Amino acid sequence: MLAVLLLLVGMTAVYLFAEKRVLTGQVYDGETGEPLPGVRVMVGQDVAIADDQGYYQLSGIPEEFVVTVRVPGYLPFVRAFTSGGWLAKNLALDIALQPNRLSGTVYDDLAGLPVEGAVVAVGELSARTDARGYYELKRLVGQPELRVQMDGYLQWQGAVSEENNLLLSRPLNVALVPNTVTAFVRDAETETAVAGAELTVEGGEVTAQGVDGSYILRRVRRGALIAAQAQGYHSSEQAFAGGDTLVIDLRPRRVELIISDAFSGRAISGAQAMGSTPVAETDEEGLVTLYRLTPGETITVQAEGYETVKVTYTGQEQLAVSLRPTLLRGVVRDAETGQPIPGAQIYVDGRIVFADENGAYFISDLPEQPELVIKAAGYRLERVQVWQPDGAALAPCAETTGPCVDLLLTPFKVQGIYIALPLLSLPDRVKALIDLVDRTELNAIVVDVKGDRGWLAYDSQVPLAQELGVEVEGLMDLTEFLRLCKERGIYTIARLVIFKDSPLAFGRPELAVKRADGTVWTDTKGQGWTNPFRQEVVDYNLAIAVEVAQMGFDEIQVDYIRFPSDGDVGAIVYEEAENTMENRTAAINGFLQQLKRALQPYQVFTSVDIFGLTVSVAPSSDMGIGQRVDDIAPLVDYLCPMIYPSTYISGNFGFAEPAKHPYEVVYRAMLDATQRTKTKVRPWLQHYSWKETYGLKELWLERQAAEDGGAWGWTFWNAGGRYDYEALFYSSPPEETMSSPEHPP
Repeated sequence: MLAVLLLLVGMTAVYLFAEKRVLTGQVYDGETGEPLPGVRVMVGQDVAIADDQGYYQLSGIPEEFVVTVRVPGYLPFVRAFTSGGWLAKNLALDIALQPNRLSGTVYDDLAGLPVEGAVVAVGELSARTDARGYYELKRLVGQPELRVQMDGYLQWQGAVSEENNLLLSRPLNVALVPNTVTAFVRDAETETAVAGAELTVEGGEVTAQGVDGSYILRRVRRGALIAAQAQGYHSSEQAFAGGDTLVIDLRPRRVELIISDAFSGRAISGAQAMGSTPVAETDEEGLVTLYRLTPGETITVQAEGYETVKVTYTGQEQLAVSLRPTLLRGVVRDAETGQPIPGAQIYVDGRIVFADENGAYFISDLPEQPELVIKAAGYRLERVQVWQPDGAALAPCAETTGPCVDLLLTPFKVQGIYIALPLLSLPDRVKALIDLVDRTELNAIVVDVKGDRGWLAYDSQVPLAQELGVEVEGLMDLTEFLRLCKERGIYTIARLVIFKDSPLAFGRPELAVKRADGTVWTDTKGQGWTNPFRQEVVDYNLAIAVEVAQMGFDEIQVDYIRFPSDGDVGAIVYEEAENTMENRTAAINGFLQQLKRALQPYQVFTSVDIFGLTVSVAPSSDMGIGQRVDDIAPLVDYLCPMIYPSTYISGNFGFAEPAKHPYEVVYRAMLDATQRTKTKVRPWLQHYSWKETYGLKELWLERQAAEDGGAWGWTFWNAGGRYDYEALFYSSPPEETMSSPEHPP
């Protein structure tokens, strides 16, 4: 029994010593817990390969042993163990491998500040630095070499010390050197350096500026926007595409100025424009370009004869500038022929400017929005708003320098009829005559405002007129008369009888033409006359003429501008002066000179009625009444001889009965008149029968003779306002007058 027991103990000992120890376990990632297949686990010379789940098994493990595991990317596992005695046969050991790791800080080599977002890479492994510039890489394999990249910095590359950086976990800090880009700022057109430009770099900095237009930029990232601006240039912005040099071209600011006349719209050549740049002048098209301007700066534009203008440049590429003329010149011309009109009067800003003998005018100190009124005998009065250049009375001058506009006047010839003062008491009759003018080729009406007996057709405010009580009551209001005429474009002529004036002669006898005994002299009709030598008489009539001009009449026509002729003129005694031709003509001429001056401010035309025969007598003769054509004509716009064939006596123009020869008498008288004066001659023609019956034929022959003789229009006289032959007032002659006589020699 003992033997059996000993045998069993012996056999057990043999078994125990014959069977070696076994080591098993799993190899896994110490951070993730993931198994690591294929790992070599070594104990001495024995090696086990972990299966796909990281499990391994090693047999024959001694009582004391060392387990070694080396896996790329992980810290080595080397650890000694004791089995725990001879009874321990199955040993378990799970191996958690810790990834190796590389960490450190990336910072700016110049600023010493952390660089965020830098890419730190070893092989295929990479990481980005955080806000502290810190990075960490794990499981590095092979012979690691570290690369660090960051936009705006030079790339860093260096070896990783396995012992120091991986095994001992010492940090690997990297100092990135900022990149350096040399930027050149140039003028895009001249390619020359632009000094004083300002550059900004998105995420970077400008560290230095050279005198040659170069700039040193740092930390310039690819794609970063680089903006440049300089006075006088458009700003530029471009994305950085890489490299160590950069050219930035700045496009010069430019503004094209279009300089024109504010009134005519005409281009102004030779105008000067200046800003911060040198002075430049406009070309023939009024164009000038200024370069390298700064928004907000002032551009000054000036030209001779124009008001200087200052405008603010706000970056626009084109700028229209209108200059207001401070003076104006040009030529007053006939709108139909283009011929100059000498002596034309131009009313502007309370002044009167006269055109010279060549029609040229010059207006200085032109107001801001001038209205010109142009007046010349033989033409329509023109009112011109110079700032509205499309007006028909304006035409650009042929030359292009300075404010220059030609003023065009339309020829105008009166074709009129006469309304005597008594007819104004019949408004319907007056309106009928206005209608006659409106529907025919007539264009004017002569109306008595101070009639043949000296009475007035309106309520005058002249003190002497009020004292005399010379207004005729119950007449058509002249304001209404003028309104009706103006509406129809009818030219209005106010007839004023001057020295034949019974109310004044009898109301103020000291102003009358008198006999030797001091009584008032009267003519064959018992009418009193005023004394042309008395200034009080002149002043009274001038005051009335001014008053009438202010009403708005187009023309003031004076009649009876003469000394008495009908009656016992030999009984007249003048205390003021001897009754000689020289004194008579001086008195008549003096009145007309004063009338011209008095009416000149009122833009009204003037005319004078004279005896028909005065144009045909010797130039030295005044016919005993003070009317001498050569003296009178230059003092008025129109000379109006009363060429009534019935008033000529036997022998005139070689005719025994001149009234029987209406064409010849009027034609001969017109030739005499037009040969003696350059003043426009507008004759009075008779529209009545006396000595001979005048029908349509005779009236038409008068009209035709006047026109053939060079008349500048005509007016027909009929004291009763009866113009029964409407055909007379059309340009085509009636059939019965087609065979008018030949012009007499």
